[in-house]
Amino acid sequence: MGSDGGRTYSFTEVFAIKFVLADVIIIAALVLAPPMYAVMITALFVLTTIILWFLMREDRSAESDDVDQRVDPVTKLQERYAAGDLSEDAFERRLEKLIDSNERAEAAGVETADLELERSR
Repeated sequence: MGSDGGRTYSFTEVFAIKFVLADVIIIAALVLAPPMYAVMITALFVLTTIILWFLMREDRSAESDDVDQRVDPVTKLQERYAAGDLSEDAFERRLEKLIDSNERAEAAGVETADLELERSR
């Protein structure tokens, strides 16, 4: 969504701000400009509102896709084990592989923020 420094605006707030500003400018155009310019300004605001709505909708769907992709491998493995897709032995083997790969990545200096594991043994 839109933001101003640390403040993030919701979808509804963006539209409310846009409509208030658009109303002020359209009223000023109706009072001060010839009718043809006022109609063109109004059409421009309608068009930008439609474009903004489309872009905001795309932004929200991209955010939901990012949330799905942020699930770490351990959580996915745990979900498969909980669903009964993996036996306990298969779960432990795969978990051990994930821990080993995480330790190798850390030893190589690779950032592993999504997968912070430590051996419990």
